Amino acid sequence: MFTGLAGAALLKVLEALFNAFGTGFNDWLARKRAENNLHDLGRAETTSTINKESADAERRANEVAVNRPDVDDVIAGLQRGDRF
Repeated sequence: MFTGLAGAALLKVLEALFNAFGTGFNDWLARKRAENNLHDLGRAETTSTINKESADAERRANEVAVNRPDVDDVIAGLQRGDRF
């Protein structure tokens, strides 16, 4: 009788121990997943920012290239004494 009662108690203790270990391990895995997700999100946001800034710089460069004054006109204006 004592062996059966002691065995049942031991099973309950082992079950609680394994449940606690499993819960702790699952929590650790969830934290790791959350960290990885934040890392991936940060990488995606950085890539998006870089792409947006590159596109803006390219657009500004194109605007400057299209709107730049003609070199011959600038030289002629300087020779005439035009104010810029």
